[in-house]
Amino acid sequence: MRVRRGQQAPPGPARPLAALTATLLALTLAACDALPGTAEDSPAAEAAPSAQPMDPAEVAAAQSTAVDPTWLCRPGEGDSPLPQSTDGARMTPQAVHAEGHEITVSGPFQLGPEHSYDGFRPEGVLLPAHPDNRGLPAPEHEGPLGQEDSPIPPMVVRERVEVPANTGAPAPAAVSAHLTVGTCDDAPLPEGQFVLQLSGALAGGDDSGWAASEDVMVDVVDGRLRAVPGVVSAPSGEAPADLSPLACHAVLEPVGDSAGYRMSVENPSTEVSRAPREDGSPASVTASLTVTSPDHGTHALFQTVVVVDPETGRIVAGARNASEIPLHWMDEEGVTQQEQASVTGSLCGARALSLGTYRAHGVAVTLDEHGRTELLVSDPWDVEIHDEAPPR
Repeated sequence: MRVRRGQQAPPGPARPLAALTATLLALTLAACDALPGTAEDSPAAEAAPSAQPMDPAEVAAAQSTAVDPTWLCRPGEGDSPLPQSTDGARMTPQAVHAEGHEITVSGPFQLGPEHSYDGFRPEGVLLPAHPDNRGLPAPEHEGPLGQEDSPIPPMVVRERVEVPANTGAPAPAAVSAHLTVGTCDDAPLPEGQFVLQLSGALAGGDDSGWAASEDVMVDVVDGRLRAVPGVVSAPSGEAPADLSPLACHAVLEPVGDSAGYRMSVENPSTEVSRAPREDGSPASVTASLTVTSPDHGTHALFQTVVVVDPETGRIVAGARNASEIPLHWMDEEGVTQQEQASVTGSLCGARALSLGTYRAHGVAVTLDEHGRTELLVSDPWDVEIHDEAPPR
């Protein structure tokens, strides 16, 4: 089946580093959360004064400094450069750019009171993602790093951009960590899903440092780093999305252009009986939905079947009200799921649908690179609702 696409204002430019600066400034002004360990109602006056945000493009273009990964590549042979305490400041990752072996993570930076800034020297640790929660590290990598019995990470930071400053200078309102990634044995980057943990020292040594508020997601596809479209971090394993277009009685329409995504519908049910089933399962319209994209890697993706009134186009079954959608790894075969929409009870009411003919659609919810929710809607198929006994 073909997919209908929605109309909206043309999206902003793709996320080149030069385009992140204005976005980063806006995000910085909106970031007002308290530091870890401080009261939520702490007076703003207690925070250290801030300087202008770093320009991500300027940081990425600056000369890199080599990083020695011995402590990770040969556990137990080197000292960890990670700060012993990260209570001094917090970075909130809100923008990611990844290309080749390089990654830039930008976001607001808040220095705590009684702490001193003397430049930005980010430490990065890349760990495989949890198989059941894309936004967290795999269980075998959750323990201390660099010890004799610690596993060797599949990737390490080889270079970083350091931004010097005089001790006691105002900390930038936002920072950009630019890292060059490799492996311990100089092999190609391994395919898969990873999380990047960022931290660093402040003036005062290892016992005074900062850390990112959340792990940053990054993929490796065909030996090259790749950011996850529309999602920076996902500690819950899911990504925020606006599912209001799938609310009960909403007119079903595509949203956005869903560039590159394709959806196919297989084995759609064309008639459904409301008669009770022996196993007590709800009577549902079902179909197998497959979503593909030429951009392989992690995608925020939710698939479902909805039923609409053919006269109004409004959703009468299969409505959704979730605030987050799952993350899936997508290869050339795409993501296939068997989906359903109950016709004997749903968000649109406890009563079953009236007898008659309705229209059903396959729907895929995705995020564009700016985190905006998009909906792909398949061509409709007719579904007859009746009371005849279902086949045994």
